[in-house]
Amino acid sequence: MSPLRPFVRRHRFSTFVVLTFVLTWGPWLTVAWLLRTGRPPVVTTLVLIGGFGPFLAAVLVAAAGGDLRSWLRNLVDPGAPLRVWVAAVLVPVALYVLALGVFLLAGGGFDRASVLPAAAIPAVVLATFVRGGLEEPGWRGLALPAIQRRIGAFRASIAIGVIWAVWHVPLFLMPGSSQAGTPFWLYAPAVVGISVIATWLYNEAGGRVLVPVVFHTLSNAVSVTTATGVVGDGVVSQVGLLIVVWVVVAVLVLRYGTDRLASKPLPDGGLDFLTLDDSRRPGTPRSEVLGDEQT
Repeated sequence: MSPLRPFVRRHRFSTFVVLTFVLTWGPWLTVAWLLRTGRPPVVTTLVLIGGFGPFLAAVLVAAAGGDLRSWLRNLVDPGAPLRVWVAAVLVPVALYVLALGVFLLAGGGFDRASVLPAAAIPAVVLATFVRGGLEEPGWRGLALPAIQRRIGAFRASIAIGVIWAVWHVPLFLMPGSSQAGTPFWLYAPAVVGISVIATWLYNEAGGRVLVPVVFHTLSNAVSVTTATGVVGDGVVSQVGLLIVVWVVVAVLVLRYGTDRLASKPLPDGGLDFLTLDDSRRPGTPRSEVLGDEQT
C-alpha cells in the first residue's frame, strides 16, 4: 500500500479542498493579473483550465485513496429514479422563473426580444456543462460524501457552499466574467442555498453524480438565458433568486430533516469508508484512522 493512501483516506475532504484551490486559483489569479494589461490569447485557456480544478482534485484524491475505479463507476451511473431526474431538470427552471417573478413584482422588467434565441440554447448548455456541470464530480461527487457522514447533510452542504462561493472569488476580479459586478454578499448566500438543493438531489439519487451535474449545468444555462432579458436593477434580481432558493431550502429541511436531506441513506460516493489502512496499530481508535470522515 502506498504510504500516501492512509493520509488521504483520513483527510479526503481537506486534501480535496486544498488541491481544488491550488489547481483553480493559480490559473484564475494569473488571468486577473493579465487582464490589467489587455486580454492576451492565453486568458480563455487559463480560465477553462482553472474551472476543472474541482474535477481534477477529486480524481487525484480518489486515485490516491485507492477509490478511483469505484468512484468513476459512481460518476457515470445513470440509475437514479426517474422522479429525481425530472427534478434535476425542472428545479433549475423553476428557481429562475420564480426569481424572475419576484423581480417583476419588485418593479423590474423583462425584454423577451433580448433573450437568447432557441437555436443558441444547445451551445449554452454545452458551455455550462464544461464550465459548471463538470465541477460536480468534485463538490458533490467527492467532498460531500467525505464530510456529510460526520456532520450531517445540511451542515456539510453549508460548509461546501461557503467553500464553493469563495472558490469563485477570482472571477469577481475579471472584467467581463458573469460574476464581475455582482455583489459577493448576495452571490455567496445564493450559492450556499444552491449547495443544499444539490445535496438533496445527490442524496435522493443514491449518490449518482450525473444528477447534480445536470442540475448545475441547467441552472447555469437558465441563468445565462434569462439574464439577457432582465431590465432593471441587477441587485434586485439577485435578491429575488436568493429569496426563492432559501424558501426551497426551508421546505427541504422541514420535509427531510438536516441529517440526510433526503429519503434515502447517505451514499458513500464510491469511496471506501470501512477498510482501515494497514498501518493501523491494535487498539488505535477508529476516529484517528478516519480523520475527516469519522462517523
